[in-house]
Amino acid sequence: MSTSRPRSAEAPPSAFRPDIEGLRAVAVLSVLIYHAGLAWTPGGYVGVDVFFVISGFLITSLMVREIERSGRLGLADFWARRARRLLPASTLVLAFSAVVAYLWLPVTSRKEYGGDIVAAAGYVVNWRLGLREVDYLAEQVGQSPVQHYWSLAVEEQFYVVWPLLIAALVALFRHRWRTALLVGIGLVTVASFVFTLSYAVAQPGLAFFVSTTRVWELGVGALLAIAFPTLVRLPAAVRGVLGWLGLAAVAASVLVLDSTTVWPGPATLLPVLGTAAAILAGGGTAAPWGVGRLLGLAPAVWIGALSYSLYLWHWPFLIAAEGIWGDLRVREGLLVVLASAVPAWLSYRYVENPLRRAPRLARPRPALTAGALSMVVAAAAGVALVASFSLVDTVGPASPREAPGARALQDPRFADTDWSAVRTVERMRPSPLEAYADLPATHAEGCVVPRDAEGFEVCEFGDTDSARTVVLVGDSKAVQWFTPIERIATREGWRLVLISKNGCPFADAIRLVEDKRNPSCDAWSPRALSTIEELRPEVVLTVTRHSKALPEGGESEADYEREPMVDGLVTYWQRVVDSGARLVPILDTPAPVSGTVPDCVQENLEDLTRCMNAKAAGQTSSGASLQVDAAERVPGVEVVDMSPVLCPDGEQCPAVIGNVLVYRGGTHITDTFAATATEALAARLAKATDGLLGAG
Repeated sequence: MSTSRPRSAEAPPSAFRPDIEGLRAVAVLSVLIYHAGLAWTPGGYVGVDVFFVISGFLITSLMVREIERSGRLGLADFWARRARRLLPASTLVLAFSAVVAYLWLPVTSRKEYGGDIVAAAGYVVNWRLGLREVDYLAEQVGQSPVQHYWSLAVEEQFYVVWPLLIAALVALFRHRWRTALLVGIGLVTVASFVFTLSYAVAQPGLAFFVSTTRVWELGVGALLAIAFPTLVRLPAAVRGVLGWLGLAAVAASVLVLDSTTVWPGPATLLPVLGTAAAILAGGGTAAPWGVGRLLGLAPAVWIGALSYSLYLWHWPFLIAAEGIWGDLRVREGLLVVLASAVPAWLSYRYVENPLRRAPRLARPRPALTAGALSMVVAAAAGVALVASFSLVDTVGPASPREAPGARALQDPRFADTDWSAVRTVERMRPSPLEAYADLPATHAEGCVVPRDAEGFEVCEFGDTDSARTVVLVGDSKAVQWFTPIERIATREGWRLVLISKNGCPFADAIRLVEDKRNPSCDAWSPRALSTIEELRPEVVLTVTRHSKALPEGGESEADYEREPMVDGLVTYWQRVVDSGARLVPILDTPAPVSGTVPDCVQENLEDLTRCMNAKAAGQTSSGASLQVDAAERVPGVEVVDMSPVLCPDGEQCPAVIGNVLVYRGGTHITDTFAATATEALAARLAKATDGLLGAG
C-alpha cells in the first residue's frame, strides 16, 4: 500500500480547525463550571473525556500525516514537539501549586501534596491518586492542588506509548500500514473498553484515574483519525446531522449525568462518540449549517486556544481560595475560576507560545533536554514542599510516662483537671504531624481488606493455641480498638480473631460507595457471619458506624433509611447469639465536628480549646444510637460505650487528653489513645460479659 496521502475531499492536513478549538472550549468550560460547583452541570466532568478524544484524534492525525509524507515516524521529533507544547506551563503551575500548599493548606498534608507534585512532574500522578482513592484510611487527605493533573498524566502516558505502537505497526506492515493501524489500535481500544466495563464496577475509585480504563477514549479519536479520509467522503448533510447530534450528546452528558453514573463505563460512550461525530462533521467540505458554524465562533476559538492554560490554573486557584476562606459558594467558585483566567492568559502569552516557537528549541535534542530540566524543576518544587514538613514547629514528643492519655482520667493526680479547659501542652504523642500514621499494626500486616477490594482475611492474635476465642468483626471503626482488645486477650490467655473490611458493616444491609453498589462488601458481610458461626467463639465484639442502609427496592443514597440498618444488625446479631456467643457492640465514638483534628491542633497549639467538639445530646454518633436500638431487640446483648473516655464531662470532647492526641483523622481515634484506654475498655467488657472477658 502506498504511503502517499490518498486524494479525498478532506481539508488539507495543515488546515486550522476552528471547530476543534470550539470543542476544546466546550470541554474546558464544562470542567471549570463543574468544579465551581454549579448544580445544573452535574456531569461537567465529561469535559475531560472530550479532551481525550480530541487528543487522540489530533495526535494520531499528526503521526499519520508524517507517515504519509515520509514513510516513517520520527519519534524524537514527536516527543520534542510535545515537550515544547506542554511542559513549560505545566512546570510553572506545579511550582505555583507547591506555593499554594505551603502557604494556605494544612501543614500536615505537605508530605502528601509534595509527593503529588513530584508524581505530577513525572506524569504518573493518576496512579498515585487512584491508589489513594481506594485507601479508606486516607480520609484525612483533602483535595490535592494538583489533582487535575491526573488527566494530563493519562495523556502524557498516551504520548509516550502511542507513537511506539504506531511506529512498530508501520515497521511490521509497511505496505498495509493503515489497515494495520486500524486493526491494532482497534484491538487496543476494544480491549480497554471491555476491561473498563468490569473494572469500573469492581474498583470505581481506582478505575476513574488509571490509564488502562481511559486509553479507549483516546483510541476512539485515533481510529477516527486513521479512517478520516474515508469517513469524510460521507455527504456533507449526513455529517452535518451527525455533528449536531454529537454536540447534543456532549451537552446532554454535562446536564444529565452525575456522580452516581458509573464512570468511566457504558455512559462514557455518549460524550466520547458525540465528540467524534462533531469532529467528523467539521472535516472536508462541511455543511454551511453544520455545528462548525457555532463551534468556530471567535469567542469559542479564543477560549479553546487558552483551554490548556485555563485547565492548569483554575484548580490550584480554587484550592487556594478554599484554604484561605473555607468552602466556597457557587458564586464565589465562579469568581475564582474567572480570576484564574488572568494567569492562564499570561502563561499562554508569555510562557507557552514563546517557548513553543523558540528557535533554540526547534531541534529535538535541546527541546527534550529543556523538557527534562523543566520536569526536574517541577519535581524539585514537590521535594521542597516535602522537606518543609520537617521544619514545621510543633509540640515536643512525649514519653508514655509523660502522656498517660485515657489513664489520666483515673489518675488521682489529675482528679481536678478540667480537660475541656486545657489550652496548651508542652509535650504530646503522637505529634499532629504524625497522627495520620498512628494506626494499629493490623493495617501493615494486611489483616484489613480494603474497601473496594475482593478478598477475605482472618487473622489470629493473642494466645493462638487457646480454646477460648474472642472475635473482633467490623470495619475500620472496629479495628481502631484492636490494640487494647489484643492486649486484653493476650493477658487473659484468649485467642483473638480479627475479621475486618474497610467501609463494610457487619449487618444484613446494603450500603453504597459513592452511590454505587460495592459487590465486594456485599459478599464480605455474609461470609464474615458464616465464619463466626464456624469458629463458635465465646465473645464477639463489633462496631458499626453506619446509621442508614438501602430499603428493599432502594437504588441510591437518597433512598437511605434508618430501619433497614437496624433490622440488618438485629438479623446478624441474633444469629451470633443463637450460635452460643456473647455479642458485645462497642458504640461508635463521637464524630469530630471541627474538621480534621490534627490539622486544627497544629494550627492552634496555643489554644487547643478551638479544636474541641461539643457532644450535644444524642451526638455520640448516629451509628451509636442505632446500635443501642438494635441491642434492645436482641436478648442478652449489652453495649459498651467508650464516649465518656473521649468526652470526660459528658458534653465536651477535647482534642488532647493526658497529653495524647485523641483523633488521628476523620472520625478515627489514634492508636496511641486507644492503647491508653485499655483498662477503661476492659472494665466495660467485663461488665457487658458478666466477667467472661476483661476482668483481668
